[in-house]
Amino acid sequence: MKHEVVAKPYARALFGVATARMREEQVGQALAEVITTWDNDPEFAQFIRRPEVPSEAKRDAVGRVFPDLDAIVRQLIHIVIDKHREDLLSTIYAEYQRLWDEQRAVVQAQVITASPLTAQQQQDLVDVLSQATKRTVEVTVQRDPSLIAGMVVRMGDRVLDGSLARRLALLGDRLRSGDGGGSVVEH
Repeated sequence: MKHEVVAKPYARALFGVATARMREEQVGQALAEVITTWDNDPEFAQFIRRPEVPSEAKRDAVGRVFPDLDAIVRQLIHIVIDKHREDLLSTIYAEYQRLWDEQRAVVQAQVITASPLTAQQQQDLVDVLSQATKRTVEVTVQRDPSLIAGMVVRMGDRVLDGSLARRLALLGDRLRSGDGGGSVVEH
């Protein structure tokens, strides 16, 4: 929670500069590239996070790893390094992405399914979610066979759980509490 609180002003400032220069998408992509490298190269991330490494050496390393980095993102990273807030970069990116989505009226939906969705099923789902939210919905689909059947949809703080695993768990709860709803016949 603390990370989110501290990261928000950085993300808002970055988004404000990007918006003023009409470069929201490019800045987001450049920051995503940094985060991807950060996540995929633990040695680089550890070097940048080390408090004993001078800020100048960290800025030089960023310049070598990202020679063509967007100037706005480079400036943000330099500020973050100088303030010893390197561990906030991923959270800053997440908040930046949220602000960008909000500006474009886009909702991110994470869909977890028991079995793969066809392209048509995925499009139908996007259409239904877009209608329900009155926004553009961007869907990321993951598979989890433990759901047995159905899907779970996460959009922000909302979770729609239509999985068979969840339904079975609810039925089990009802049976244990003695409220079978009259749908279960004893032999």
